[in-house]
Amino acid sequence: MFRAAAPLSRTVPAAADAVAGTVPRLLRAGWHRPADQGGPGAAPRPAVREVHRQIADLYGTRVLSEGFTDSPLRPTPQLAAGALDALGPLAPDEAPQVAVLAYTTPDFEHTTLTASLLQHRLPGEPLCFAVSDQGVLSPFTALRIAVEYARRSDWSRLLLVVVDQSSQPYPGPASGQYAAEHDSAVALLLAWDGGTSPVAGMGQGPAGQVLPALRADLSGAALFAAGTGLAAGPGIPPSAAPRRDAEPGLPCTGVWAALRGARGGRAVLADHDHGLDRLAHCTLELPAGEGGFR
Repeated sequence: MFRAAAPLSRTVPAAADAVAGTVPRLLRAGWHRPADQGGPGAAPRPAVREVHRQIADLYGTRVLSEGFTDSPLRPTPQLAAGALDALGPLAPDEAPQVAVLAYTTPDFEHTTLTASLLQHRLPGEPLCFAVSDQGVLSPFTALRIAVEYARRSDWSRLLLVVVDQSSQPYPGPASGQYAAEHDSAVALLLAWDGGTSPVAGMGQGPAGQVLPALRADLSGAALFAAGTGLAAGPGIPPSAAPRRDAEPGLPCTGVWAALRGARGGRAVLADHDHGLDRLAHCTLELPAGEGGFR
């Protein structure tokens, strides 16, 4: 288990502490969106199918037959590895010190832990773990935790990996905010330059409490990436920042993939989880020029 607030273990010069309103800086990112064509993937092993049946019995549901076995069957580690490939090779001095995986759709195959895969694939020995059970806001929670570790642990680089995995052995939402209709993964390599200064541009909670800060952040943004949860509220007044709406069917990765091809400046990302009735937002500093995704 890991604490969301790492112990403060660094001594930072006063100049670094004086930095106010620091936000994470995007260094580069990769987006992996495999083609849905090509037929079903390799069927799970009999032992895995038996685990699916036992879990279905435990929760009073059923295992899907054709709907599952006819799906792409790409496990979460495979999708995360694709995002790392899209990110490109990392030199030792580019490697993150902490990497966090975020997802809302559980994996159907549990023989490989994705966080362990990340640690194996990345240079050095980064702290790697996963965040889930936060609905579509899991990536926002994961980013806040990663930045907090960087802020308190004398770290300067962090990696956020977000995955949507569409093959599910049990009945789930066929449409709406939680339905994962495509396989997708995003990897964002970020820098933290703020020392121990407070993190700016982030918030999560009931919409009424978070909206004022979100509106204030949007006033200075170059881009607003809006998750599907914002299509039907809570109401956000128009701002000067150009708005990009997330593609439906990508509950976790959609809002982050909306950054693809974005140019420099500050980008505000936000989404509202209707089931949890919580709003989350964050601000990233984008690289100048043709920034964004590979």
